Amino acid sequence: MKNILKDFEPKNLFDAFEQITRIPHPSYNTAALADYILDYAAAHGVDAHQDGAGNVIATLPASKGHEAAKPVILQAHLDMVADKVPDSPHDFTKDPLILIVRDDDLYADGTTLGADDGAGIAMCLAIMAEPGLVHPKLYMIFTVEEEVGMDGAYALNMTPFADAASMINLDSENEGEATVGCAGGAKIQCVFPLRRVKAKGLAATITLSGLAGGHSGDAIDQFGLNANVAMGQILATIGKTIDFSIIDLNGGTKENAIPTACTAKLMIGPYERLELDQYINALQQTLREIAGARDRNLALAVTYGENKQQEAEVLGPDSEALLLYALTTAPNGVQAMGRAVPGAVDTSLNLGIAATEGKRFTMTFSVRSVHNAARDLLCDRLINFADYLGGRSTMTGQYPAWPSRADSPLFNTMNAIWQARTGAPLKRVTIHGGLECSLFADKLPNLDIVSIGPDNMDIHTPNEHMSIPSFKRTYAFLCETISALA
Repeated sequence: MKNILKDFEPKNLFDAFEQITRIPHPSYNTAALADYILDYAAAHGVDAHQDGAGNVIATLPASKGHEAAKPVILQAHLDMVADKVPDSPHDFTKDPLILIVRDDDLYADGTTLGADDGAGIAMCLAIMAEPGLVHPKLYMIFTVEEEVGMDGAYALNMTPFADAASMINLDSENEGEATVGCAGGAKIQCVFPLRRVKAKGLAATITLSGLAGGHSGDAIDQFGLNANVAMGQILATIGKTIDFSIIDLNGGTKENAIPTACTAKLMIGPYERLELDQYINALQQTLREIAGARDRNLALAVTYGENKQQEAEVLGPDSEALLLYALTTAPNGVQAMGRAVPGAVDTSLNLGIAATEGKRFTMTFSVRSVHNAARDLLCDRLINFADYLGGRSTMTGQYPAWPSRADSPLFNTMNAIWQARTGAPLKRVTIHGGLECSLFADKLPNLDIVSIGPDNMDIHTPNEHMSIPSFKRTYAFLCETISALA
């Protein structure tokens, strides 16, 4: 395989990142990457082990003469979000990513890049191999399943790291920003029973695609369209004049990614094709006007099966009404803004997945809030919503908000270094997305935590890309900060 990054410096950093992209590591499939890190650590004389949950912990003793300095935790996560363009043959469980350098940015061919959080892992590995870097005792913690509920951080025994004074999380996406707080969150899955009946008609498939999507914590305040919600509105509008039955509906891949596409398979009358074509053309124009610039690539299309009547199991009228009601009335998007931080999102939720499967319809939400109580109230609202419609709900992956510290010696140190390097202050931010920092702060309340990272755009989408110069600068900034803490 061609070494796309072989000529980039620092070599240790870019070699490590490229190797990470060659090892499949979607959520729940991180064992191979964990083994690579363990082998890498052993090759560089670094003590490392894996706990029962699959987390990898490496410990670097302090540089000679700096043993009195308080230990520092460097933290990243092993798993990546696996998303790809619809026609990509990529298998995230066995295929390496195909890297593309475009101008100063790094992409993967038709898939997520995994710089969230491959960039953080690569920086830690490069530090293991960095000759002459002065540093305090370092705990490097690589957690599993961050993207699907922070399972690794939940299971991590943090007692061995209680002597650490500070932690640098490497899972942020904007250079020049230091994240010092984040929202809490939870995953809610609502499941509704469906009744199916046999029907005859012409098979038609409506596809909504090309939406911008994005991370539900990072992009929810952009107010782009949610493909699942929009499909519910499309079907409800068409149903005012066209008699159809729903065979299946499927939209979204991750609860924490705003869905970019949704497909509905229908059964229509044999003489309604022309009218449906006209509706779809008109609705595409209407949706583009509503969506504006963010979702300018929106596409709405209808395709047909064989031009003859077929028999299929469709949703009964009561189940079809339930599905459309749920899609069009369930809460979604920003719920409150500016109560904690002016101009910032306080509370939101994202209908990331909507899918029929046999005799059940599932809606999966990611709920977020800077207030744990507001998060819990919104979760209760969804649970009550499902109960009222005869469904059932489960809540998983609940994690607390990470409140920012009024005074952070770690931030002050990093800010001084950043100003010396750039002439500008380091921006202090609280984000709406979730970070594992919240669990570390909850279990080790005296730990001073800051999160940083290089410019990484369109994360959790096939257009994810990372700035190469920013990656280099962020690594240099990290190394200088570590030396200052020694």
